Amino acid sequence: MKNLLTQIKNEWRSNLFLLVELLLVFAVLWYIVDWVTVTARVYHAPMGFDTEHCYNLSFNSLTPKSALYDPALTAEDDVDALLEITERLRHRPGVEAVAISQNCFPYNEGSSSASFYLQDSVRVTAHQIWSEPDFYRVFRYHTADGDSADKLAAATSDQTLVTTSNVTDWYPQLNMSDARSLQNKEVPLTYPDRGYHRRIAAIAAPVRSSHFETSREWGGAFIGYNLNRDALINELGNVRYVQVSLRVSPDADHDFIDALMEDADRLYRIGNVYLLDVLPFSDIRYVRELEDVNEVKTQLCILFFLMLNIFLGVIGTFWFRTQHRRREVALRMAMGSSRRGVFFRLMGEGLLLLSVAAIPALLIAFNVGIAELVDISKMQFTVDRFLIAAVLTWLLMALMIVVGIWYPAYKAMQLQPAEALHDE
Repeated sequence: MKNLLTQIKNEWRSNLFLLVELLLVFAVLWYIVDWVTVTARVYHAPMGFDTEHCYNLSFNSLTPKSALYDPALTAEDDVDALLEITERLRHRPGVEAVAISQNCFPYNEGSSSASFYLQDSVRVTAHQIWSEPDFYRVFRYHTADGDSADKLAAATSDQTLVTTSNVTDWYPQLNMSDARSLQNKEVPLTYPDRGYHRRIAAIAAPVRSSHFETSREWGGAFIGYNLNRDALINELGNVRYVQVSLRVSPDADHDFIDALMEDADRLYRIGNVYLLDVLPFSDIRYVRELEDVNEVKTQLCILFFLMLNIFLGVIGTFWFRTQHRRREVALRMAMGSSRRGVFFRLMGEGLLLLSVAAIPALLIAFNVGIAELVDISKMQFTVDRFLIAAVLTWLLMALMIVVGIWYPAYKAMQLQPAEALHDE
């Protein structure tokens, strides 16, 4: 190591340009790696729910134009028909759970909100989950403490609400690290307090509305209310405004949609209410995330092109540099150095140059992060984030240098020492 440092110092004129090049490339590559790692970490973070083997069912009512339409049936009859259909679905072989909800199923772009008040006048607002209790079982939500969806389902009633542990994160005036301390607390729903209260019966784990968003964004925190028959009749009034979600067992999840639609007219049409459509949640997720996927693909193509140029540039620099030192390699072998020793010396020199250049480059990168010139909308800039990108950047550049040195060094070591001495 000392000999290598001495050599680099003695050859500072020829190494200065190389160090500046490595510094600039390292800083730029760190920025690219940081973006890629943040995007990957966000994408692979837990969603807070599970939609595998789940389906979304849409219902509608017959119109007077239909020969099967019964004009004597009311909106209340339609709601009762929908409730009867969902009960039949619960008894269908292979179905594990069924729930009616309104504009709140996973990967839904709905923006319904709910709120309650803390400290008298602080209004806490979040995405609203308005559903039957089994909604949490269908999508396997879990509590902030890791308990199963059964606890959330049992906590859902007309007198209670369910909320997430991060529901107070955007309200620093509350001085609360998370909302778990609110469990079993009575909270007012209006300000001034008009006597409308709900008890927070359970605290759920945060969720995410897509693989490209975090639990800090809209939809990550939610407030859950019970959707009962009276609300279906009086506040919604039409079955097309609600969704029925169900989960089937893995063994039964084969041609499930075709089998269900074959029985639709016979089992799942009551009165004027009929089954309109069935969609697997894989399709719903695809549509929800299509724009984000296309955007990320475009950005990755641009970054790949940039990284390819960086890769070829660094490899080319060290390739030319090593090839230019063929006689030095041969002379070292003539003076008694082994091929292995010369090879590792060249590798060590390249990696040492990289490490020297990385020090000021990392100082620049850290200040770029502190100045929030990187994307912090998905993840805060932290020491962990900085170090992960720094290590990956160093490894990538080390790979480029090794590739750039290996082949020309190998060829140089094939040169006979006598030939090199003759040239000198």
